[in-house]
Amino acid sequence: MDFRCSVGLLLVLFPGISSSAGPKPDTLRAWDEYIQQVDLRTQQEVSASGSFLWIDREPLRAARVRGGEILAASGSGENGMREVPHGLIQDWIGAAFIPGATLGEVFTVVHDYARYREFFRPTVVDSDLICRSGEEDRFRVVYFQKVLFVSELLESDYSLRDIRLDERRWYSTAQSTRLQEITDRSEGALTDAGSRYIWRIYGISKYEQRDGGVYVEQEHILLTRAIPTSLQWLVEPVIHQLSMRLTAAYLRLTREAVQSYRR
Repeated sequence: MDFRCSVGLLLVLFPGISSSAGPKPDTLRAWDEYIQQVDLRTQQEVSASGSFLWIDREPLRAARVRGGEILAASGSGENGMREVPHGLIQDWIGAAFIPGATLGEVFTVVHDYARYREFFRPTVVDSDLICRSGEEDRFRVVYFQKVLFVSELLESDYSLRDIRLDERRWYSTAQSTRLQEITDRSEGALTDAGSRYIWRIYGISKYEQRDGGVYVEQEHILLTRAIPTSLQWLVEPVIHQLSMRLTAAYLRLTREAVQSYRR
């Protein structure tokens, strides 16, 4: 979950980029087209003929994860970022192995939304289940970040759906339904600032029980404000490294939470 705050944390350092204006129609069209492509690719991967896990596309990658390493990489292009009209799509993927765990134990942690503030602290400061209806969970997460003299809260609502393929393989899709930033630009009270940097969030999670444990993969996709051309040489490499570290950190904290639950 920490990954979702990386863009805001970085762009706060460049206030000239900030604006309360939301995404333009052609930006949203490009986002919708991209997510449609991702959904089509996912359907191919979960089919009987597809390669379900990202790690299984390269034997060395699977061996490293099975050996305990947490991997994170770009999910699109060389740097994980794709320019769209007036915006930027960021796509990152990571994988981890939780030895000795079962799918039931992993889902106990993943679906315990009220404890996200415990599992993913200090970034997550509040979280809760909004409602559960059939295959859909609606939940809320509030992230905190402080950069220099600026404190921000990002309040996010999500809709998540779990899909069971068989007794050992599941996957889920999650998308933001509301994103709201609350910012303190001084020592005064937090005020509603709208969503200035992150406009959309989409995630795909995959779980497979085998080899004496559970493989967990996360793909996080964001639609964000574009980076001015004059700053790309400086900002893009930092986003790349920071986002991969945060993707790996989320998987590590998930593994630790499951292992703690099992003790």
